[in-house]
Amino acid sequence: GAAMQFPEHTKESYEAAARMGAGICECDVTFTKDKELVCRHSQCDLHTTTNILEIPELAAKCSEPFKPAQFDPKTGELLKPASAKCCTSDLTVKEFKMLKGKMDSENPKALTVKEYVNSTPSWRTDLYTAKGTLMTHAESIELFKKLGMKMTPELKSPSVKMPFDGDYTQEKYAQQMIDEYKKAGIAPEKVYAQSFNLNDVLYWIKNDPQFGKQAVYLDGRDEDKKFDI
Repeated sequence: GAAMQFPEHTKESYEAAARMGAGICECDVTFTKDKELVCRHSQCDLHTTTNILEIPELAAKCSEPFKPAQFDPKTGELLKPASAKCCTSDLTVKEFKMLKGKMDSENPKALTVKEYVNSTPSWRTDLYTAKGTLMTHAESIELFKKLGMKMTPELKSPSVKMPFDGDYTQEKYAQQMIDEYKKAGIAPEKVYAQSFNLNDVLYWIKNDPQFGKQAVYLDGRDEDKKFDI
């Protein structure tokens, strides 16, 4: 979406991208506690991209609760940054939909939740943060269809051990994503499924070749290397 102006992976951000002329949009696809697919850049980024820490009953469900920064009492040196870890898999989809998207940010020196979450860098804006409508993967499909856009879903690498909850395997996860396009009646040529996991791509090629033939393998093997040009 238009992530410099609106919170990423929100309805408002996607709609803004379409108004700016984007012909294709991405939903980074992860899953909730009840195995529903949703759009988030990372499975465990809710503490920096939503208002979850400001909703006590949902913050209590986070994998790791908010911990304030620790400073050396004599020198004032930061000894341990503020932290939290809140994942989509900590919440049901109903709980997930209670959240509002915000600009991705965190204050490592925060002593309170308010300081931690109100930390948007100056090169972004909080003007529309309060209206960040989170979306399920199925909702993103319907929105993109309405906007006349093509779709490039990225199956995110799980941050939890797979199989999740005993029987939710990587293969089920990969198949569920494709099945939601089928259910919505989306033509395979309008979908560019992608993953950093080569096995996901090979799975799509074997089990859903109409979608698999234009699946994209995101090869990250050289991302840390520098090249002289």
